[in-house]
Amino acid sequence: MDDLLRLLPPIRRMRGNRLYAADGRRFLDLWLDGGRGILGDGDRHARTFAANAADKGLTRPYPGLYDARFAKAIRTAWPGFEAVRLFSSEERALAAAGRILAATPTVVDTSAQPTAEPSLRPPEEAGSIALARPFAPVPKSFELAVPRLPCPRPFSPWCLMARSEEMLSGEPGDLVPAQSLYAAARGLAGLETAVRDGYGEALWAKFDRRLSRFFIRSGPYLLPIAGAAGHEAFFAAALEGGALVSPRYGEPSVIPPDFDDGELVRLAKTLERRLAD
Repeated sequence: MDDLLRLLPPIRRMRGNRLYAADGRRFLDLWLDGGRGILGDGDRHARTFAANAADKGLTRPYPGLYDARFAKAIRTAWPGFEAVRLFSSEERALAAAGRILAATPTVVDTSAQPTAEPSLRPPEEAGSIALARPFAPVPKSFELAVPRLPCPRPFSPWCLMARSEEMLSGEPGDLVPAQSLYAAARGLAGLETAVRDGYGEALWAKFDRRLSRFFIRSGPYLLPIAGAAGHEAFFAAALEGGALVSPRYGEPSVIPPDFDDGELVRLAKTLERRLAD
């Protein structure tokens, strides 16, 4: 467990992008499980698809109809990448990347703002692969990427994307249960629905109006201005203000698709008071 998450009280239930604690407190989730919950309440569709797949018995790693459908959904979400391979774990995906690059791969979160501190800027060097997030462009210098899929963690498969099929020609990948592919493809389709429902720059700018003093924003992704040294205090202050931010400095928080102005006002006031102490 991330050490800072120990500061979060026990959670009894979650709904969309809000967490309800056993002690009665409610938190606006700005971490969203590392971005996997970026759809907020919209990820219920992926959960429904996963349940439907389980009812069909699609819980075993056999070839099926959904491999090609999932690959098509990946290429739609990240059109710069032509080839996709599935893996049974993150470790196997990174091991395949290491064989292709002939180096231990370094995963770089490309959602970091160019104005962020140098340690968070995407490097352009051999051995680096991108962590690709929805709504964050991947620099062309990255030939390989692992996507952060908009799908609940229990159903989310691991995969490796490449700019060309030739790069992955020696990597067959693994078979994974069709349940994961079915749910993740539905999650990727949910991104288009989220955009139609208003998840975009106009909504993200509403977050800026209250909290731009505390975050650097790139699309829906947020890095705290406080910096690495002040991250523990920032995390604790955000909890007091009714929000869960990323417990890992360098991994962005995410603007959720649903929030109200009162939640942002409370968070801003608490951050201003606590961080000024």
